[in-house]
Amino acid sequence: MMRNQSGFSYAELLAAMTLFSVVAAGLTTNTVATMRSNGMSRGATAAAALLNDKIEQFRAMDPATNPADLTAGYHADPNNPMTPLGHRGGNMNRSWMVAANSPKVGLSEVVVTVTWSDPLPRRLTAVTYVCRTATCG
Repeated sequence: MMRNQSGFSYAELLAAMTLFSVVAAGLTTNTVATMRSNGMSRGATAAAALLNDKIEQFRAMDPATNPADLTAGYHADPNNPMTPLGHRGGNMNRSWMVAANSPKVGLSEVVVTVTWSDPLPRRLTAVTYVCRTATCG
């Protein structure tokens, strides 16, 4: 006489649990990597916004007023360390280096750099040129 067997055997249950564990471990690793990548992208986006903000400030300056931020040499932002919105108290530092009469007389080359940690040190740099005379040489 044949018995009607319903349910799962221990071997089937063990195989299903092993398969689930392998898939879950793979998904966890992928999720952690995605979260880390999103964090790095968030920092790079904030740094790019800080760079562009400073570059736009330089472009809006009147060279006839001889602004201090455009004197030749190294400059650090007074709000350092700053938040991604440019306020004091964050983890980002913004600085710029001004080279007068470069690449030609009347122009200043300005290299703006933003550094931050997430937890590794990161750096983003942009270059712009600012006219210092009425005709730019």
